[in-house]
Amino acid sequence: MSQESAGTQKADGSAPAYNPLTDWGVYVAVFCGGFVGTLIRYASSLVLPQDGADGGVMYWGTFTANMIAAFVYAAVAAYLASASWLGAQRKERTNRALGMGLCGGLSTMSTLALEGVTQLRAAREASDTAAQGVDSASVIVSSSGSGTTIPADAAFVIYVGLTFIIGVLLAYAGSALGAKLAVGHGHDGASAGDGLSKAATNASDGALADGVEDASAGAAEAVDADGSEHTAADAAGGVSDGASEGEVQ
Repeated sequence: MSQESAGTQKADGSAPAYNPLTDWGVYVAVFCGGFVGTLIRYASSLVLPQDGADGGVMYWGTFTANMIAAFVYAAVAAYLASASWLGAQRKERTNRALGMGLCGGLSTMSTLALEGVTQLRAAREASDTAAQGVDSASVIVSSSGSGTTIPADAAFVIYVGLTFIIGVLLAYAGSALGAKLAVGHGHDGASAGDGLSKAATNASDGALADGVEDASAGAAEAVDADGSEHTAADAAGGVSDGASEGEVQ
């Protein structure tokens, strides 16, 4: 085997294993997915209220982006894990585009950490202000429309706690959905394969039936043409010709 072919084939002549690190499509998939995910997260921070930044409890834009990412990433991972009908390259590109790219750009642990630290800092300022005997109303957060107040340290616990608890639940739901979709898709593929097999069997049976029919017709023609002298020989020839035509069909 030449050195040139050794770079593209194994020693036994088989194709080399798929290597995602040498697949340019993987890098394009991550870039495109990350670009879209980052845009969605930024848009959510503009559209949805960020109450925590104004002394509230929740940063709704960040929270929503993280929840969507947890659900989608789990669903994609579970689906691809069971999608045996997909090739290694297609699986890798899909996983990187929707998982690492889209959900990676959509979710943000760093922003969550920054927002949590901001709330803890507000709680510390509240404690220092209270120790100095100064009115601490400015560092007590209020629930929207309820008229009640929540300390900043409690706001931190609520925000971070809800993020992780609901995130885990949504990830579980996403993985269950992805596995269910994969099973349904697999059954559809098996049904389609069974249908093709039945169609091929029916076609083969039809061709065989046509061949037998032609063979019978050939035998009858041989008998009619030569009467009783050559009946046996011509009938045999007619059967042979008819069978050959049936094999061709």
